Amino acid sequence: MIAPVKHISPLTLVERERVLPVPGRVVARQGQAVSPTNIVAEYIAAPKYVILNIAEGLNVSPHKADKLLQRQKGDTISKSDIIAGPAGLFQRVVRAPFSGQVKLTGDGKVLIEAFASPVELKAGIDGTVTKIIPDWGVIIETRGALVQGMWGNGKIAFGLMQLMLDDPGDELVADKIDLSARGTILVGGLCQDPQVLHRAANIPVKGLVVGSMSAALVPLATKIPFPIIVLDGFGKKPMNSAAYKLLTTTTKDRNIALHAQAYRSLEGERPELVITLPAPDQIEPLLGMDEFAPEQKVYLVNKSYSAQIGIIKRILSKPFKFPSGVTAPAAEVRLENGELVKVPLASLESFGEKADQEIETY
Repeated sequence: MIAPVKHISPLTLVERERVLPVPGRVVARQGQAVSPTNIVAEYIAAPKYVILNIAEGLNVSPHKADKLLQRQKGDTISKSDIIAGPAGLFQRVVRAPFSGQVKLTGDGKVLIEAFASPVELKAGIDGTVTKIIPDWGVIIETRGALVQGMWGNGKIAFGLMQLMLDDPGDELVADKIDLSARGTILVGGLCQDPQVLHRAANIPVKGLVVGSMSAALVPLATKIPFPIIVLDGFGKKPMNSAAYKLLTTTTKDRNIALHAQAYRSLEGERPELVITLPAPDQIEPLLGMDEFAPEQKVYLVNKSYSAQIGIIKRILSKPFKFPSGVTAPAAEVRLENGELVKVPLASLESFGEKADQEIETY
């Protein structure tokens, strides 16, 4: 059975494709060194049109409104330019809501086309552009530590990491976030309080990585201006041991790049953080997909053992009937505490590597 792969690696070759949603213009060049916020490609979004009701704005008839126009078809306008007026005792005017061009006038109305700004695609990681995909984007390569998560709010940033936990299950509270966190990426265990996100935004920080987060915070987290990555899902789950060990032992003066993209299992895309590190030239990229097999290190995502790490001891030859009544393909997995449990294969994710008798953490 094919196994989805969740990477938590202290040193690997990371290759990432950055492409536009529609054809555009690639601005990076092959061989260029890029940082996470560098623009590598851009496209012009579809035009935005707005109809202004001049007659209503000036409180006059459509016929009189047409006579009070100060801009005509084809005129270029800037934001707040007067479109029509003044009129009445209070000298009412109608102003442009944005920069653009007047496309049509008449019947007391004006149609304006907004000037379209380029939509920019950022690199997302430190690295080197190894390939140009004409009109679409680039492939970027870097070497370093990689930690992938379960949920992200769609934003990108990079900065120095600041640890906010002494244990995988420590809860991040607003009172612990002070001005020393300004411009850093915070790493915490559990996030349950909306005041944590508000406080972090007011400081402001550059990003946030947590083991788990209350599902009730998703609407707020989506609106927060900095990237947020949840490593192990929603609820009150301690950070998994592999990610905790890697993040708490990483050199503190290294930049950490967050790409809080959505989790798309079919495309193999996950929210992730990358820490660029010196590495040998000959280093293999990690697998995108794997197959379940004995002695494979796995990450458990089912409710009973969520966010735990184990080793597959054997794949059961027949589907197993669980206490819930569900019968499904399953594996026998030894957890870090030595417990041997049966888990549905659908509740496992591979680390893309084998393990020794003793479970290794990073």
